[in-house]
Amino acid sequence: MRSVGLEPLEPYPGSMEHWRCRHGSCGREVKARYSNVKRGVGICRWCAPNAPVDPEAAAALMRSVGLMPLEPYPGTDFPWRCRCGACGTEATPTHGSIKGGQGGCGPCGRRKAGEGISRAWGRRRTLPRKDGDQAETEVRGHELEPLTPYPGPAELWKCRHTGCGRQVEIRLKNLRIGLRACPYCPAVEGGRRRWPADEAEELMRAAGLQPLEPYSGRRQRPWRCHCTGCGRETAPSLGGILAGQGGCRHCADVHATEARKVDPAVAAADMRAAGLEALDPYTTSMTPWRCRCTTCGREVTPTLTKIRTGGGCRFCASHGFDLTAPARVYVMHHHRHNAVKVGIGGTAGRNERVNHHRRAGWALAQDWHFTTGAEAHAVEQAVLQQLRLAGHRPYLSAEVMPNGWTETFDADLITTTALAAFVEAHIERLAAGEVNPVPEQRILRPERWGTGAARRQPPLKGRVRKGRGAGTGQLSLFDQEQSSDLAGVELAATRKLGDSQDG
Repeated sequence: MRSVGLEPLEPYPGSMEHWRCRHGSCGREVKARYSNVKRGVGICRWCAPNAPVDPEAAAALMRSVGLMPLEPYPGTDFPWRCRCGACGTEATPTHGSIKGGQGGCGPCGRRKAGEGISRAWGRRRTLPRKDGDQAETEVRGHELEPLTPYPGPAELWKCRHTGCGRQVEIRLKNLRIGLRACPYCPAVEGGRRRWPADEAEELMRAAGLQPLEPYSGRRQRPWRCHCTGCGRETAPSLGGILAGQGGCRHCADVHATEARKVDPAVAAADMRAAGLEALDPYTTSMTPWRCRCTTCGREVTPTLTKIRTGGGCRFCASHGFDLTAPARVYVMHHHRHNAVKVGIGGTAGRNERVNHHRRAGWALAQDWHFTTGAEAHAVEQAVLQQLRLAGHRPYLSAEVMPNGWTETFDADLITTTALAAFVEAHIERLAAGEVNPVPEQRILRPERWGTGAARRQPPLKGRVRKGRGAGTGQLSLFDQEQSSDLAGVELAATRKLGDSQDG
């Protein structure tokens, strides 16, 4: 043992047992087997080529590169939590990587690498280019006159195009692969080109548009402008103006409407051919036109579109609801759907509707008879208008009730008794002359029914009709003062019904 530098520290334990000794070269205490020493191996583990790392020496190595260990030494190939003394960032390098010369802190390493790259590029920029003369000769072959020193093949180079006289910025490498030298000049006759800002603004002004912002350089991008015709703000694109499109949508719609407008003389002739004499000047084909029927002498307000599709005087019509025959207003209830309905119908013949609804499961709650259908129609429309203003929307859909779905309401919100009270209140108004039987008036469209509470009301699944109107050319029957009066009538009728029920 002494011949290999080991001094025994205890009696000989046997050839195969560990023998405590001290190595004279490193001074460390080791445990060696006599059998291994005789073969020349296992003398000192700390002096072997694959000797373990001393934790103190490993920590000293980490501190030497500016890393402060935060935990005991885990091993040479395991991440070791340390804190960088330069930036304070916590890092997890390995002892082996630090021993191999790598940096331990990632942010510091990237910063040093960036500084090195910047210094390299800085030195490159300061070096004088030796190919400037050759590059200038090359760009002059493309009708370009350099305005600044040659920056390099990949950098923007300010030049002047001798063909159009405009200043451009080109890259020499783009010219070498075949791209055109001036973007403002088309490659071929009649081809596309980039429009300069001054020329683009002149084009917009020629189209009646005053630009409100600088030209972006993209012909298909919207460009905020002020229309000098109607004064509105619009956002056409330069490409649309170049294609011959109008810049202002409102002015285009007005011009299209004027182009489609029917000649007033032709419109009046169409009315006379249908037996109607116009009482007001012609406006549009979709606007109600006040006329007088030459057959019955009554005043009606059809549209020119309806007349051209076969319509005429509603009082003289042989189909639909008869406004001159006796009629009635009815209130019905459907128990299975939990719905109520108000409507009008004739007492017999083609206008009779109560029996039709009865076959669909409706039960008649009450009805009121009138001399003419015009009076019944006026009362029905007044009741519906009051309900719409109160926020009530149609309850059933057209799939559930194809005929009359717009006149149905939720029985939990309004009962047949309250609905009947509304009808009687408007009958009194009709008798007092406050409601005029004008058959051409209609309630509001479904998409405009009510505001506030009506729009916040949650729809009923499978019952609310979506995306369909319930009439055309519709006008309000009452103004705001009359609507407030109707609210008082509704309150009085409700109190009257409550007193009768208590009695």
